[in-house]
Formats: sequence, C-alpha cells, structure tokens
Amino acid sequence: MKDIKLDPKTESTYECFNCGTVVHATAPDSCPNCGAEMRNRRTPIE
Repeated sequence: MKDIKLDPKTESTYECFNCGTVVHATAPDSCPNCGAEMRNRRTPIE
C-alpha cells in the first residue's frame, strides 16, 4: 500500500463516524449534522 500525501489545504471527501454524512471540505472540525468526528475517506482504516 502506498502512503498518500495529504495537503490540508486541498479539498477532500470526509465521512462522519457517527451518522455517515459525507462532505467535500478542507479538514472539517466536526460533522455539520451531528457534531461527531469526521474522517478523510482517502485514509484507510485498519
């Protein structure tokens, strides 16, 4: 697996851990719907 170089200024797809909301943004602090933590979908979860 290759490491992906992420630029925090580049817009990416983020998904909410709690409710599954998907947004395109530049490093959101929290989910706009429920306030939970967001994850970058380009970063694998193991």
